[in-house]
Amino acid sequence: MNKKGQELSLNTLIVIILLVIVLIVVAVFFLGGTSSLSKSIRSIFYGTTAGTDRNLAIETCRQRCEQARSFPAAIRGTSAYCKQPFSMDLDNDGNVDVGSGGTTVKYYCSGSTIGVSCNDDEGKPICPGGNPGDF
Repeated sequence: MNKKGQELSLNTLIVIILLVIVLIVVAVFFLGGTSSLSKSIRSIFYGTTAGTDRNLAIETCRQRCEQARSFPAAIRGTSAYCKQPFSMDLDNDGNVDVGSGGTTVKYYCSGSTIGVSCNDDEGKPICPGGNPGDF
């Protein structure tokens, strides 16, 4: 049995399929223009450039609170719940919020914006000296 003919037709078929795919990509690029391509790429990465979504921050704070409660009392104040702020875009302008002085506003879990309180089993705040607010 002569397999050279079968391999040649299979290779040719693969090359034709690849060429059709390339032609479709080129046609979409020229017909759609680069502006729609840049908008599509921007929409994919929008969340990372505009800060954290408020609902995601609330859920993350709840998880951080549960983790902090499991820590020994001596190190609870160093937990992510107490120390890690969020940057958010609350006015939906596509940029993280900036306070007076041009610095990025830091939103903490227990601040008025996120508002997730976290107390230990005795009802005392997890963070020593109270919980930091937004600033």
